[in-house]
Amino acid sequence: MSRRKKDIWTAIILVIFCIAFLFPIYWTITTALKTPGQIMKLPPEFIPSKITFDNFIRVFTEHSTGVFFKNSLVISITTTIVTAFIATFAGYGFSRFTFRGKETSLLLIIAVRMVPGLVYMVPYFIIFNNIGMLDSKIGLTIVYITANLPLAIWLAISFFDEIPKEVFESAKIDGCNEMQTYFKVALPLVIPGIVVVSILVFLASYNEFGTALVLIFNDANKTLPLGISGMVELQKDTPFGLLAAAGTVAMIPAFILALTTQKYIQKGITAGAVKG
Repeated sequence: MSRRKKDIWTAIILVIFCIAFLFPIYWTITTALKTPGQIMKLPPEFIPSKITFDNFIRVFTEHSTGVFFKNSLVISITTTIVTAFIATFAGYGFSRFTFRGKETSLLLIIAVRMVPGLVYMVPYFIIFNNIGMLDSKIGLTIVYITANLPLAIWLAISFFDEIPKEVFESAKIDGCNEMQTYFKVALPLVIPGIVVVSILVFLASYNEFGTALVLIFNDANKTLPLGISGMVELQKDTPFGLLAAAGTVAMIPAFILALTTQKYIQKGITAGAVKG
């Protein structure tokens, strides 16, 4: 097969995959902009003949979507910042130093990640109920931090491992102590990797449903996934327009992350491919 034919087939496959991935997003957004009659119309309208923002108005005025959205952002951003802070320190320590029990500690850290999250639900419920943090955004944030730390630490270790030893030796010769080496030398070199870790932690916390369902009851503390699920319970029929509008709102942070961190994602994904 000639190079030209390969390029054509590659382009065709990429177009098919793009359509397959982007069409659900397009359909969600257009459904949010339709009236109930347009949504149920057969054959369906792929391009809305009439655009209305009534679904967006209703999800904010009737279903407290603004409160749910704010709660999700506050919890997810706090989780991301704290997790990234702890993970970078731990990753640097595990990467740079050798100490007794290092391998065992690493295995125990990743073992926590290997256990299904639902196993921890009953202990979490009992503990937070006893200390008065049940149905609390702080309690849910603590759970998300502990759940995301194992993977974040392991990824941070791999990023620090890829820094050549000569870099640390040069910093030591220049008179840097360990903290100065960490902040001025090591941390700037792994920024792309830390951005990738932060995105993974943010999205995992932002989209999480099961833990929030068990630990949160009050509407004032509910996250967006819980709020969206509640819309179905309050309606006799499935409110497709409201769900689509809420789903569109929920996608906003993902779009912002994709547009603002693209260059870091590319560098972070390829980090470690070539050492030195």
